[in-house]
Amino acid sequence: MSGLSAHKRHDLKGTVRQVLLLQGIAASAVVLIVLAHAMLWMPQGVAGRLAAAIYGSLLAVGGTMLSARSVRRSSRVAATGSGAALVPIFSGLVLKLVAIGGGIGIGLVYFGLEAISLLTGFIVVQMSSVFSMPGRKTGWGVTSDSGPGSQTNDK
Repeated sequence: MSGLSAHKRHDLKGTVRQVLLLQGIAASAVVLIVLAHAMLWMPQGVAGRLAAAIYGSLLAVGGTMLSARSVRRSSRVAATGSGAALVPIFSGLVLKLVAIGGGIGIGLVYFGLEAISLLTGFIVVQMSSVFSMPGRKTGWGVTSDSGPGSQTNDK
């Protein structure tokens, strides 16, 4: 990481930390909702549903960590001035596809986890990273990256 400035490393670490925090909150919410649903309406098989939701959530967090690793590698390649900065991104996407697809397959076939809970945990936790994107509209005409020195339309 010697090619990256301290500021860029801090930005990447902060962004990854923010995404992982939001995914942790989403994973906790998914587990609590699956637990409440299972205990109130379907008391049999609570442990299996919880295991599937936790497994799906962990797959999403693992995918985020793989993506962060790819971006970090790409940043190092770009800092050298090489034109191959996108190679780590594409190879990371292929690795993520294989790891997540394989993980879902292993969870469903080998561990026999319930598909709905596994996929719900994965999808909700993966989609929670959308809320940490800079420049995302918050709904009040202000972007989430607004701050001192940024331009907003307050007219």
